[in-house]
Amino acid sequence: MAMTIAVDVNSQIVSIDDVERGLACSCRCIECNELLIAKKGSQRIPHFSHASLKKSCEIAPESFLHRYAKQVVKESLGLQLPPLPGHFPDSEDQSSWWDFRSVRAECWMGDFRPDICAELADGPLLIEIACTSFVHDEKQARIEQLGIRTVELDLSGLVVRPSADGLLELKAVILHNTSLKRWVYPLLPQPTVVSASTLPIVEIDSRQNLSPQPDARMRFTIQGIWVDLRVLEFGAVVVRSVAYSPTIAEVLKRLAWQYSGRYVPNYKNWMFPLWAKSTLIEQLAALEN
Repeated sequence: MAMTIAVDVNSQIVSIDDVERGLACSCRCIECNELLIAKKGSQRIPHFSHASLKKSCEIAPESFLHRYAKQVVKESLGLQLPPLPGHFPDSEDQSSWWDFRSVRAECWMGDFRPDICAELADGPLLIEIACTSFVHDEKQARIEQLGIRTVELDLSGLVVRPSADGLLELKAVILHNTSLKRWVYPLLPQPTVVSASTLPIVEIDSRQNLSPQPDARMRFTIQGIWVDLRVLEFGAVVVRSVAYSPTIAEVLKRLAWQYSGRYVPNYKNWMFPLWAKSTLIEQLAALEN
């Protein structure tokens, strides 16, 4: 890539079109961090050059994309994402915009450092940016062990135009194109394959009501307070504290962070995907008095 983009005094990627001429641009080279001069004359295409007069650096598209994607997400405090595995939106547009309370880049989580850690009202979301390398088996295992929602943003096939308009187009793609994003965690539960020969023969009474029925309520007693769990007809798992307790609320909030749950104010309960049911039952049972 030609030197038509640089890093400004606020460490933000900018185009030659958006800065002042000469040293007044206060920009540095993306590759070597040297001071730059913005050359915007009438004889040549506007570009940056090193103040030291050394040879222009060749900007690697991959490193630029990685850095710019983190900048865009941090500035926008949100991202358009495909539905979580196990969630089935009713609208024709299956994607949704996720608002972030804060965004941190390259934050360590034990021995694992995701590219972006976004904080939402119901817990964290990790974002991995893939340009030349993708989430491998070892990283996948670490993410699953953490139990935190993680999405991968694939920028490997994007063509970069290092201009003001090109940066705007790229920003729109990063934020809104859901075809570039896939859920790393949680994963869709794998269907169990059962041989037809092993299935029992069951006689069905045609008078029976065969419409799907929700699971019976399961009740746990935690610190003297009833906590109910049941599965709704459309497959979601809901957990509700019968009486309010700040301690129980924190417990349910923690479970939501770990297992992709969310609070539903209208019903004062916590909703989880179906794949989390057995784990929720184990966790709640372990907390019983």
